[in-house]
This record gives sequence, structure tokens and C-alpha cells, in this order.
Amino acid sequence: MHAGTWSKRDVFTETKRRQGAHIGRESSLPTIIAVTLALGVGGLFPLGLDAQESGAEPTVREQLSLEEAVRLAHEYNPDFRIQENQGETAEWRRREAWGSFLPSANASSSLGYTASGERRFQSVQLGTQPAIYSSSYNMGLSLTLTGQSFLQPSVVRDQNAAVQAQIDGASAGLVDQVTQAYLAALEADEQLRQARTELERTESYVRQAQAQVEVGAGTPLDIRRAELQRGQAEVQLLQAENAAATTRFTLGRILGVDVAEGVSLTTGFELFEPNLSVEELMAEAMGGNPVLRASRSQQQVSRTQARAARTQYLPSLSLSASWTGSVFEPSTLGPLFDGRLQQLSGQYQSCLQDNRLRALLGDPPRDCSRFDVSDPTVEAAARQQVRDENLGFPFDYRAQPVSFSMNVSIPVFTGFSRQLQVEEARVSERNAREQVRSEELRLRAEVETVVRTVNTAFRTVALQTRNRETAAEELRLAQERFRLGLASSIEVVDAQANLSQAERDEISAVYNFHSSFAGLEALVGQPLR
Repeated sequence: MHAGTWSKRDVFTETKRRQGAHIGRESSLPTIIAVTLALGVGGLFPLGLDAQESGAEPTVREQLSLEEAVRLAHEYNPDFRIQENQGETAEWRRREAWGSFLPSANASSSLGYTASGERRFQSVQLGTQPAIYSSSYNMGLSLTLTGQSFLQPSVVRDQNAAVQAQIDGASAGLVDQVTQAYLAALEADEQLRQARTELERTESYVRQAQAQVEVGAGTPLDIRRAELQRGQAEVQLLQAENAAATTRFTLGRILGVDVAEGVSLTTGFELFEPNLSVEELMAEAMGGNPVLRASRSQQQVSRTQARAARTQYLPSLSLSASWTGSVFEPSTLGPLFDGRLQQLSGQYQSCLQDNRLRALLGDPPRDCSRFDVSDPTVEAAARQQVRDENLGFPFDYRAQPVSFSMNVSIPVFTGFSRQLQVEEARVSERNAREQVRSEELRLRAEVETVVRTVNTAFRTVALQTRNRETAAEELRLAQERFRLGLASSIEVVDAQANLSQAERDEISAVYNFHSSFAGLEALVGQPLR
């Protein structure tokens, strides 16, 4: 056994410190708006991840404690990192949920060209127009609010809590995996030491058999039996060395790092009598088991999603505002000049006709000089007005009045899609509730089973220790009888085999106890030592 002692509470403390670092943080809506509008720069990654991406994974070469093994596993185990990465988007999911209360903003701009030719609108001929260059812009704000928009933050909050519960469960499962692999490596080391001790005993027995033959108290058959026993011990040692190496390879795979074959495991486990109360353990497991907590979190998600599904029967409100502007510039202004002058001529003739009517009625005449295109000043002003109205491409926009709109939509019939989604949400909620009940039943059975297993394992250790002491005394007596010539080598061989088996069984019993107790701690979700 290792001399050092181990407290799993340190491992759980370190694990809890690592959990929940990026999920569950609450911030005000202004903070969310400010951060959402800012441009983020992504470049902050853990050093462990950089090491993995560059292929430079660390190697444990000399010593490894259980606490260090748990830390390395949380940093480098790929399966756990996959689970942990699911929480990286939690904060952005929360911001997105609150962002639904902010208007969407968009801006657009366009450039266009229309060739010269005859313009028509349906059956109406608008005349021949020159080629036209056009440019326009549009800026708009829009906001749509539904019943689901108001529940989405709650849905996302529960989803993030469920993701965190899954990460916590993966972390607790990883701690149990590391502990079991560490115990397996320690047991393999103990079996290796026992195999070396057994080989030393058989070599001593070979020398004793040879001495017996030299003094005439034994036979060559005794030497052959001793050598056979030594050969079997060598095979046992070879297998133990292989087991010690392979358990370290397995431990390294779980940690996600390379563990050297000769690394020393420094954490020891002390045997103690367990004083376990099934009722207390059951209560602790119901509140702390990570798998059950994850199931309950998923049940809460299903409950909130069912509420959100029913909001589809509520009306929706849409608000929008837009700012637009445009500019049009013809390729040549000649036709526009002609059209403007013809328009003024027509207005001039109409004005003269109106003055003649006014003269008959005795009314004062109107001033028609501003329409007289025969006046060079009027003609020049008309041409300048055409130029002012048709130049400015591409960015001298003429702004249009701001427009606002509001729309209220009440869903009346959607082809039973709402009813289907509501029913699916209800079924999901019921299934989640049954899943929690299933986990509770499983947990009750497993806690009771593991408690009995731990108690049985502790009593087994006591029995195996007594068997090992009895086998050691049997070997001592057999060797003494063989030395005095009162027993054959068969008794010594049998006694050595019995002691070797008893020692291996005792080691297996001790580590079976520690493994069972670690499994109980994993079920309860907290340290019990």
C-alpha cells in the first residue's frame, strides 16, 4: 500500500471550482446592448488548448497524484472538452434572447442604368426618354414582438442551466473514471510487488531444495518442483509487469496525456470501516447526483418550452421605420430642355387665354411673363432648373419623407400547426418528467446496491487478510517440516501457491473496496471520506 492518504474532497473542490465559469452570469440589458454592438476579438484560448492544437501534449514522466490526474483530465480529456465546449455559446444565446427586444437595423444602396427609348406604362405611352443613371439608399429599423419573444429569455436561461448540468455531470463522471483508472494502476503496482516477492520466495525454495539434495535429505524431484514453481512465478511477474504498464496507458488515455511506463503514483488509499446510512446517502444522492440534476434541468427546459409553444395563440406586433433617398441623372439634357420649354409654352398660352377671359369680366390680368420662353431670361431659368433637378449622380441624394408603420397580426387558422407544436411540447414535458422519475428509481436501486457492495467488500478484506496470514503460517510450517525431512516438496509447493493466491486475493479485495466506495461517491455526488 502507498503510505500517503487521499481525500476526495480536494478533488471535488477543484472540480467545482472549474465548473460553471461561463454559464449563468446575469447582466443588465444595457450591457447586453453595448456588448452586442461591439466587435469582439476572439483570441483568448486556454494554454492547454493551444498545446493540443499544436500537438504538444504534456507527458507525465516521474510522479502523478490523483489531484493532478483530475486536473489534467479536465484540461486534456477530449470527450470532456467536447462537453465543456457546449457551454461556450451560452452567453451569446442569452444575449440573442434579449436582443429580440431590440430593433433590427439595415442599410442598403443601389446604382442603376436605364437605356434610352420609349417609356410605357401598361397601354399608356409616356414618350421617349434619354438614358438615365440612378442611385438610391435605404435605411430601416424593424421590430417584431410575439408572445414567444417574452418567454425566450426564460427558455434560454433554462437551456443554459441544462447545458451546465450536463457539463457538471460529465465532470463528475470524469472524476470517477480517473479515480477508477488510478486505483487500477495502484492495484497493478501492488500485484507487481507481490509477484516480485513470490519470485524471491521461489528462488529461496530452489536453493533450499538444492541444499537438501546435497546433504542427502532430498531428491532431484524436489529441485524440479522448486524450479517449476520458480518458472510459474516468473510468468506471474511478467504478466504483472504487463498489467502495470497497460493500466498506465489506460490512465493516460483518460487523462488525454502521455503517462510514462515508470511514473510513480503518489496518492495512497487507507482502508477504513465505512459507517454508511442508506437513508442519508439516498437524500444526498437525490440532491447531488449529477445525472439526476441534469434530468431535472431538462425537465425545466421542457416545461418552459411548453409555455412558449402556447404563446403562438397570442397576437404579434411589428414596427418599422425607413429613410430613403434617390437621385436620377439623364445621359443628355436636350430632351428634358425641350420638354420643359414646351411645358412653359403651354402654360404661357393658357395664361394668355385666362387673361382674355379676365378682361371680359373686368378682372385684373395675371403676370404671364414668367412663362414666356421667348424671353431669354425665362428660358435660361428653365434650363437651369432642369439642370438642378437632374444632376447629382451618384451621391447627391434627394431625401424622401420618413415613413413609419405598425402592424398587429392575430393568427386565426394555421392549418393545425400550432396545435401540433403545443401537443409535441406537452409530450416532451411528460417524457422529461418520466425521465426524472426513471433516474430517481435507478439511483435508489444503485445506492442501496453499492452500499451493500461496499460493506461486503470491507468484510471481504478482513477475511482475505486472515486467509493470507493463515497461508503464511502454513508455508512457514511446510518449509520447516521440509527442512527437517518430515514433509515432501509437494507440501511446500502447495503452501507457496496458497500464499501467493491469498496475497493476490487480499490486494484485489482491498482495491475492490476502494473502487466500490469511489463509485458510491460518484452516485452521491460528493466526497464521503
